[in-house]
Amino acid sequence: MKVWQKIYLVMLAVSMVFVNVGIYAVFQLTYQKNLETEQLRGETDYGVIRKNIQKTMQTMESQGRLSGEAAADLMKIYEEDYAKQKIQIKLWKNGNQIYPEGEEEIPYTIEENQTRIMIRGDRRHKELAAFSELTGFSESYSLYMEYPLEKLNDTWNQLYRIYLFISFGISLVLALVLSVMLRFLLRPLQQLTGSVSRIQKGDYASRVQIRGKDELASLGNHINAMAETIEENMEALREDNRRQEQLVDNLAHEMKSPLTSIYGFAEYLMKGRVEPEEIAECCSFIMEESLRMKDMCYALMDLSEIRHKKIEMTAFPAKQFMEETEQTAVRWQSGIGEEKKVRVNWSNALSAEEEIYGNKMLLEMLLLNLVSNAVRACQRREISGPDASGEKVPEVSVFMERIDEEQNKEGILLRITDEGMGIPEDKLPHITEPFFRADKGRSREEGGNGLGLALCAQIVKCHGGTMEFSSVPGQGTTVRINLYKKG
Repeated sequence: MKVWQKIYLVMLAVSMVFVNVGIYAVFQLTYQKNLETEQLRGETDYGVIRKNIQKTMQTMESQGRLSGEAAADLMKIYEEDYAKQKIQIKLWKNGNQIYPEGEEEIPYTIEENQTRIMIRGDRRHKELAAFSELTGFSESYSLYMEYPLEKLNDTWNQLYRIYLFISFGISLVLALVLSVMLRFLLRPLQQLTGSVSRIQKGDYASRVQIRGKDELASLGNHINAMAETIEENMEALREDNRRQEQLVDNLAHEMKSPLTSIYGFAEYLMKGRVEPEEIAECCSFIMEESLRMKDMCYALMDLSEIRHKKIEMTAFPAKQFMEETEQTAVRWQSGIGEEKKVRVNWSNALSAEEEIYGNKMLLEMLLLNLVSNAVRACQRREISGPDASGEKVPEVSVFMERIDEEQNKEGILLRITDEGMGIPEDKLPHITEPFFRADKGRSREEGGNGLGLALCAQIVKCHGGTMEFSSVPGQGTTVRINLYKKG
C-alpha cells in the first residue's frame, strides 16, 4: 500500500469518526430537548386530568355516591373522552386495582402530595407515564395515567433517517475531498519518487521541479543538489577514465617509436657486416632513443610522486628564488635559446621581504619547464613564420609580483609571456594532459615527451594555486600562475 493511501485511510477514518460523533451529538441534544418538552407537557396534562378526576370524585363522595364501581365508571368516561390521545387510566383503591379490572399492584411508592412523571420505552417507541395519590378522601385512591408520545416517536424516526442521510453524504464528500487534497499535497512526493527513480536508472541530469518553502520543497532541493553532485562526480569519473585511456594510448604510441628505432638499429647491427662508422652511428641512435625513454620514465615517476606523495613546503624569499632560477636558466639557455636568438627577460616587482610558501625545488622545475616551452615556441615561430626575416629577436618575459586575491587571500603572481607560434583555442583545455601536443609534428624532433605541462599542472595543484593559459595563434602565449601564501 502506498504512503498516500495509508494517510488517506487514516485521515478518512479519523475524520468520519469525529464528524459522525459531532452529528450524533447534535441530534442527541435535540432529542433530549424534545424529551424535556414532552415531560413538561405531560406534567401539565396529567395535572389537569388529575384535578378534574379528584374534584369529581370529591363531589360524588360528598353526595354519598362514591364507591368502587362508581369510581371505575368515572375512569371509563374520562378514558373515552381522551381516546384520541390514546390515554390509558388506572385506579387503585386501598391498594387494590379497581380500573380496569385486574390484579396489578401499585407500580410506584411515593410520598403524599407527590407526583411522579417519567418517559420510558426505547428510541422508536416512547410513552409518558404519571402516578400520584388522590387526596381529600376517606379512603386511599391512587391514579396512574400513560399515553404514547407519537409526535416524539415520529420526530425521532425522522431525525434518525436524516442523520443517516447526512452522515452518508458528508462521509462521501469527505472521502472525495480528502482524496483530491492528498493527491494535490503529495504530488511533490510523487515527483520526488519519480526523480529518484530516474536518477537510480542513470539519468543524472534529472531534476525535481518543486516550488514552495515547505519540507518537501527542501527535500527536493537536497535531492537536486545530490543529483548535481552525482552528475558532476560521474562526469569527473568519465573524464578521468577518458584521460586514463588516452594516457595508455599515448604512452603506447610514445613508446612505440623509440622501441621500433632501437629494435631496427639492433637488428641492422646483427644481420650483416657493418662498418665501424655505421656501428657508432647506430649506437648513437640507440642511446638517443634510450635516453628519451629514460627521460619519459623519470617524468612519469615525478608526476606520480607529486600526485601521491605529500611534499614538504617551507617559506623562502621570493626575490632570491627568482635570481637563482634565472642563473640556472642562463646556464642552459645557450642550448635552448641562443642558437635561434631568443631573448629571455626576467623582472621582479617584489621586495626583499616577500616570501613564497612551497617546495622550492618543484617551483624551480615548474618555472624552468614553462620558460623552456616558451623558448621552443618562439623558435618554431621564427622558423615557420611566413613573414620571418630573421632580424627581429623574439622575446620571452618572466615576471613576478604580489597580488591581493578575493577574501583577502594574498599571494604571488608568476607570469610567463612569449612571442611564439601560439596555441589554438580548441587545444588550450587539453595542453596539461599527459602526452598531449599542440604541434605533434615537431615536438619529438625537439626532444619533448608531452609530460612537461602535465608535471607543471600537478606542481601548481599540490601548492593549492591556479594556472591559466591564454594564447593567440601566431602572436604568442601567456601563462598566469597564482601561488597563495600560507593560511
